Amino acid sequence: MTLNLDYLNLEWNILVIDDSKLNRAIIKNTLSELNMKVDEAVDGIDGLNALKNKKYDLILVDIIMPKLDGFGFLSKFKEIIGNNFVPAILMTGSDDLNSKIKGLRIGADDFLLKPLNEKELTARVLSLLRLKSVHSELYEKNLQIKKELDIAKRIQQFIIPKDFSPIPYPAVSGCYLPIEDIGGDFYDCYSLPNDRYGFLIADVTGHGIPAALVMSMAKMIFSIYSSRYDSPHSLFESVNEQMNGLLLDTQYITAFLVFYDSKAKTIHYSNAGHTRALYYRASKKKVHALDTKGFFIGLAKDTSYEEKMLPVEPGDKLLLYTDGISEIKNYEGEEFGETRLAKFISEKFSIKGDGFCKALLDEVKSFSPLENRVDDIAFLNIEF
Repeated sequence: MTLNLDYLNLEWNILVIDDSKLNRAIIKNTLSELNMKVDEAVDGIDGLNALKNKKYDLILVDIIMPKLDGFGFLSKFKEIIGNNFVPAILMTGSDDLNSKIKGLRIGADDFLLKPLNEKELTARVLSLLRLKSVHSELYEKNLQIKKELDIAKRIQQFIIPKDFSPIPYPAVSGCYLPIEDIGGDFYDCYSLPNDRYGFLIADVTGHGIPAALVMSMAKMIFSIYSSRYDSPHSLFESVNEQMNGLLLDTQYITAFLVFYDSKAKTIHYSNAGHTRALYYRASKKKVHALDTKGFFIGLAKDTSYEEKMLPVEPGDKLLLYTDGISEIKNYEGEEFGETRLAKFISEKFSIKGDGFCKALLDEVKSFSPLENRVDDIAFLNIEF
């Protein structure tokens, strides 16, 4: 690995805090020869005032000083520099272990034993400036990554539907909460030929950028091919063929797909290894779990998917969701689970649209804080 020596060509601002004029002079003369600008302060109070007026790259501070000693200075200077990384070297005339431990605990990054040795002084200062240079470089790269993730988040939020008005019937509402800035869960709705409508929910394994990239690709393929097939199982088979070989070895997609026929008043559905959908039959006040046989998408060629049909009635409700809801755990390690979710639907079936989505999220929050979840949350609420 090649060592980056660019930091040696930079101009650094150094603050030395010491009540000894001789020590300040030694440090200033030594470091000035290395393209460093050195400012002086005579005690901790003087050093804090200097920090308020100028940004420094490194601080050397003596322990024993009048007014405010080195420990007192270290305990306060973080309040001034905030989240900036400004390494501090604590200078001491005693090789006392307890003093070193105390200094490290309150913010020192290194120690120098007095009387000062110019070679050791130079080595320790350059070592910390190299660390600061790397820290600054990583900080800038991290800011760039955050900006790019923010752009990716906005793009993903754009492609996850929020407006379901293009679907005249049934009424659709939904919720999408990725665990990170971007996630692998997604849902979509399709207007299909012959007065039919499609509803899809899917979950890409993993989190973050890899899952989000696969999610975007899968969503595009489903959207392109959705109008070409008359049944969910045939669309699954086609998408599986398209995705096979495109995913990493550890990646796959689970999905649940529903086609609603507005003329026949039926739904046809297929499951590709996803969590079971829950269907509330209003006339009987019962919740049924919908499931079919089918393997994950993207893992194997020539995979077949079972398909089933169910007549729908006015007042019925269909919930498509990812396992981020059912598998969220409370502090006792208990999962929210399908049974608790079905019970919620039975009790709150009369709540419609976005109100139902909010009520479901509130129910999950009361079971376990959402910040404790380890997976994305997504669901579609479909009301007939």
